[in-house]
Amino acid sequence: MGLPQLNEAQLVQIAHVLGSTDNGFTGSEIGRLLAQRGLEDPGSGFTKWKRIYNAFCIAVNNSQSTSVVFDFMLDCMDPAQGLGKNYERYKRMQAGLNQVLMLVGIEIRDDGKFHSITKAQTLEEVRRRTKSLREKLNTYGVHPEVLKCCRDELLAQDYFHAVQEATKSLAGRVREMSGLKTDGAELFNVAFGQKEKYIAFNRLESPSEKSQQNGLKEMLCGVFHMVRNVTAHELRIHWDINEKDAVDILILISYLHKLLDECVPVPGRKSG
Repeated sequence: MGLPQLNEAQLVQIAHVLGSTDNGFTGSEIGRLLAQRGLEDPGSGFTKWKRIYNAFCIAVNNSQSTSVVFDFMLDCMDPAQGLGKNYERYKRMQAGLNQVLMLVGIEIRDDGKFHSITKAQTLEEVRRRTKSLREKLNTYGVHPEVLKCCRDELLAQDYFHAVQEATKSLAGRVREMSGLKTDGAELFNVAFGQKEKYIAFNRLESPSEKSQQNGLKEMLCGVFHMVRNVTAHELRIHWDINEKDAVDILILISYLHKLLDECVPVPGRKSG
């Protein structure tokens, strides 16, 4: 895949993301990353983002190409950078970089590599799409947990990522309620099991109540099999999501969150 040239404004914004006070790399990490790529380090006398930007300028002037910046981003977005307590920071930097790169038709995915996407022509294009989806979801009164997954930085990476995050939010709530640490079908089968359940949807006294409990479990498993597992493992070119599909899926996930609102942990069964 041929990589485009980046303009000065884009270099500034990339430096801001990687050198952010709240969500960027530390000064020592910046020094290590610059040395790892063999870029000249302007030194710690600058603010973090200016230190990175000045290093970019020196490298681009020497090579007459912004490919060195893409190489640096690959080092920064190596999946190992997001292990452990650095996961949330990694995801925020990934989202921030992708907002900039969307304007040149590139994104960094969870494999830490660049992939081609449809180029955004303007910032307003991203804003319009974000507003459009939120308005549709608000019309249906979707659950707040779903709206959390429709932040600008996720939608800037296309609906694919918003749907994936919303699906993961279901497992997150079930883990929080049950204390279990697993994921997907294994999590739901144990949490809503008939014999040693961790979460109850109702009193589970009649056959109908037991059927409802099992139905909720099967719906949760179905969403993970149909949506989350596919978006997590398939190349997006093989499983793209348009706005209508995203609305339909997110409304379903919202309904499941509303059902979880009615559930209660079984006393004495919470794991951990």
